[in-house]
Parts: sequence; structure tokens; C-alpha cells
Amino acid sequence: MKDIWLIRHAESLANIGETTSTPREIPLSDNGFRQADELVETIDARPDLIVVSPYVRTQQTAEPFLQRFPDVAVETLEVQEFTYLSISRCRGTNAAKRKPWVEEYWQRADPNYCDGGQAESFAEFLGRIERFVHEMREREYELAFVFTHEQVIKALIWQAMQFATVVDSASMSAFQKYMISYKIPNASTVRVKIDVDGELYFGKIDRVIS
Repeated sequence: MKDIWLIRHAESLANIGETTSTPREIPLSDNGFRQADELVETIDARPDLIVVSPYVRTQQTAEPFLQRFPDVAVETLEVQEFTYLSISRCRGTNAAKRKPWVEEYWQRADPNYCDGGQAESFAEFLGRIERFVHEMREREYELAFVFTHEQVIKALIWQAMQFATVVDSASMSAFQKYMISYKIPNASTVRVKIDVDGELYFGKIDRVIS
């Protein structure tokens, strides 16, 4: 049996509506840095592996953990947020500015549509999630901390529950409704077990930092 703690990054500037550059470069807010510092103090377990996404906000959230566990292996895997809007047109915008583009994207409901430079399609996103699950099944560890993003955690649960077996317009629309049906707060944890057969079992959302 393997254990994974999926840790959503602490509060970022985008989370509080600030103007940002690219999704990869969005940093934590001042409150987010506080959350990260407080979160590590709540942990009473030692991981064998720490995973971060390529995005700055997960790496900043993980930094206090890297300082506490300097000898633990660290890997950067593709557990970054689902970036479905073109980065070039989103640079220098905030959530309010992007809202109509977001609505347009999901209303299109085309799982193979790519909005432009450095964006990915919905089908590509789900494929990336599948690869991550395979990687975590194959690696040797007992406990891994994975610093990631809300949409990634929800996609992992979605796929594990087999809410959709075909990636089509209907499943894309269903995922979007599922995604907005509940929140995974910043700096919260969802614990996952992988059994000997590779099946994933998810625990509750654990929020200890406000």
C-alpha cells in the first residue's frame, strides 16, 4: 500500500483577483506564504518523496517542507493546473477579465480544442492525469507529498471514480459541472491510498489552515 498526500498550493495572487503574467509564474500572496509556513507545522509524518508541479506557486508552498526534509527526494512532475486558455492573450489579465473567455471555452465543449500557444486541450489534460497516476503507481515509496492544483486533484478523483469512460463533449461538460460543484481550499490536503492492484482510494478534504 502506498500513501499520497495531495496538497493544494497555498493562496496565490490569482486566487485574490490580482493581475498576473503566465500561469506558470503566478506566485503566492503574502497570506499564501503564511499558509505554507503554518501548514508544515501541522505535519507529523515524514515523506519518502516530495513532488512539485512546474508552477511557481506549488514550489513556494513546498519550500518550507524542503527545508524541513532536506534529504528527501524531490521531483518535478506534470501535475500543473489545467491551462486551457492561450497564455499570450491572458498575460497581464485577472480573473474578471478572463471570465468570458473561460465561459466560451467550456460552452464550446470540444475536448480536442486548443485555444493557442502553450494551452492544452481537455483530452490532453486528462491524458496528463493518467500519466501521473501511472508514474505514482510505478515509483518506489511509502508516503509521497504532491504539491499540486485544485483542478488536478478533482481530475484525479473524477477519473478514479470512472465518472466518464469516453472523452467527448458530454464528459467534458459533466466534468466542468463537477469541477464547480465544490471547493478544495488553498493549503488543504486530500489523502490517497494506492493498493497492490493499483486502485486509488481517496479520503476527505483536510483543511487545517485558514
